[in-house]
Amino acid sequence: MITTRLSTLLALSIAILSITGCSDRIGMAGKAMDDIRNQPAQPIEPPPQAELVEDFVYSASAQRSPFLPPSLVNVQGPTTSIDGVRPDITRVKEPLEQYELSQLVFRGVVISPEGQRYALIQRPDGSVASVKVGDYLGLNDGRIVEITPTQINLIEIVPDSRAGFVEKPQSLVSPIS
Repeated sequence: MITTRLSTLLALSIAILSITGCSDRIGMAGKAMDDIRNQPAQPIEPPPQAELVEDFVYSASAQRSPFLPPSLVNVQGPTTSIDGVRPDITRVKEPLEQYELSQLVFRGVVISPEGQRYALIQRPDGSVASVKVGDYLGLNDGRIVEITPTQINLIEIVPDSRAGFVEKPQSLVSPIS
């Protein structure tokens, strides 16, 4: 029984000492914060001066874009001006021009006995149509310029930000590569 009282007294004294230690630490932190607040304000350094940078003139704009496949570079040629590119509104629309390119699926290539290459395009309803170079696809007057075993390259005429039109290369890639 004496040992129980002794152990209880020992545990109580340890708890009191630990609480006293905590309050001492809190008091020390409060004193340090008061010391920091009472110090005179440090001067703020002025921001660095802006460095003048010379204008950069991009001189490679007339060269081939590294983002276009070489097969489209010859077809696209130099970038045309606003007045040069316009959709042909008198042209009769082809059946596959009623779908967005994202709705069409390139399924494969068929070569005729004469050597003409045809691409097989699946419509959203599941039916398949054949197209050749020179035919049109999609909503943006996309003219087919090349048919490879894995993709169809075309040039679309899309509106640009200056109320005109520009030619934009686009590809319809086979889901089976």
